[in-house]
Order: sequence, then C-alpha cells, then structure tokens
Amino acid sequence: MITPFREEEIDHKVLLGFVEYARENHFDGLFPGGSTGGFASLSQKRHAEFLKEVIEESTGLKLFAGICRNNVDETIEMGKIAIDLGYTNLVSINPYYHKYSESSVENFFNSVIPALDADVYIYNNPSLSGYRLSPEVVENLKERHPQVVGMKDSGNDMDAFARFLKIKGLKVYQGKDAYVHESISQGAVGGVCSSANFALNTLLLAKNKGDVAKIRAMTKRLVELVSKYDVPAIHNYLFRRFILNELEPHNYMNAPFVDLKEIPDLIALRENTILPLDNR
Repeated sequence: MITPFREEEIDHKVLLGFVEYARENHFDGLFPGGSTGGFASLSQKRHAEFLKEVIEESTGLKLFAGICRNNVDETIEMGKIAIDLGYTNLVSINPYYHKYSESSVENFFNSVIPALDADVYIYNNPSLSGYRLSPEVVENLKERHPQVVGMKDSGNDMDAFARFLKIKGLKVYQGKDAYVHESISQGAVGGVCSSANFALNTLLLAKNKGDVAKIRAMTKRLVELVSKYDVPAIHNYLFRRFILNELEPHNYMNAPFVDLKEIPDLIALRENTILPLDNR
C-alpha cells in the first residue's frame, strides 16, 4: 500500500480513505511499509508511526508489516515495534545497495528471523534491491526457521516462481501484476501488487472474476503506462485522482520525493484501469 503524505506529514484522512477503499472492495489484506510505500525513504520514527496508524484503522483486514531497515539491528527493532503494535505477520526484503554475497544475505535473515516472535515473509524484489533471492536460499531459510511461512516474489521470473511454489509449507504471493492469475492457477496463494492501490484489475484476476484474458491484457498495458512515471509518486497520485476524486493532487509525497512534474495520460490509464463503480 501507499504511504500517503500531505505537507511532509502522514495524511491520516487519506489513510482512512485507503482503508475504506480496501474494505469496500474486499481486499484480503494490506502491506504497509513495502516498496510502493517508499519504506526506504522513511525515517525509523516515521516508519513506526505509519505502522501504528495502519493497524489502528484497519480492523478486519489481514496486515503484513514491512520491517526492513537495511541494517540488522534496526530491522530487528522495527520487527519488535511491529509485534508490540499487534502485527503477527512481518515482511522483510534482503539488504540492498551493497553487493551482498549469498552467504551475507542468508546471514542477514539468519540474524533477523529468530529474534522475532511472529510469522515472517521473505520479499524478493531484485529490480529494486539489486539482489535476486534464489529458491535454494529461500528453502534453506524455510528449513532453518519454522516461522518463515511465506514470501512475496517480484522477481519477474516464472521459472524461479514455479520453484518457489515447490518449497514445502511456503505460501507464495505474486508481486508482478500481470502474472497474478497465472500464478494462482499454479498454486500461489494470492498477489501483492502495486496497481491495486488505485485499480481493481489484480483483485479481479486473483478472484477469477470477469474476462480474465481481457483483464490480463489491460493490466499488462497499465503496468507499461505506470512505469513511465516516478514511483511511488504515480501510485499516490492515481489513488487520489481515481479513488478519492481529487482533481489536482498536490504535496502528497515525502522528501526527497516530489509530486509528479507532468500530468499523466489519464485517458490511457483509465482505459486500462478497472475502477470501483462509484469512481468510473
């Protein structure tokens, strides 16, 4: 989910609107503190503040708290903060920026996971983290740590995804929007996709509702269109524009991000976006 801001402060009103959007459209859960939430740009204090606001307002929705701070000690601390707030599902990506070896990545998780008394989901997103988790590493972590219950895979590699699915007892979520339906048909438990912040495409694909072939084609095109703009600014903008019906969204990003400098092609985006009926 997005992390909504207004004038450099978390926008509580928009957060409430987002939670209501998720409830009304029967999303199964929310993932605060993830990539589309711009977690790497948040201070530790702001990160914890957002997790607190989300859990206080999201009764009835399953919550997965993103806890990674790119540092072992701070990641453990954020995990413990999330647990104290009431989260029972924690998500951590591997450390990023530096060129980490496979052994170093395993050492990161082997340090973090046993320090946390909660279910842990491993997050694979090589395009952003610079490291591609292998099925062998994930299987090693699963075998060593019983509380590793699942993963979100945004690796854009369906061969590797199929191997993740074979890991005994591991719940695998697809992170790439266009692959949701295909992944679920192969055994994935769901999708965790960025376009869901402003569109129902992946929700319908996950629920196998509507013309799947048409929705898949729309979703693929939607991803192509969104990729032309700053991320996560485009997701924040489109939630406000399409769901909240703000005509001129502004000051909705936290530093160092800036608002979009050009108005997106709303006509093309709408043509490939399935919106709630009230927002069409």
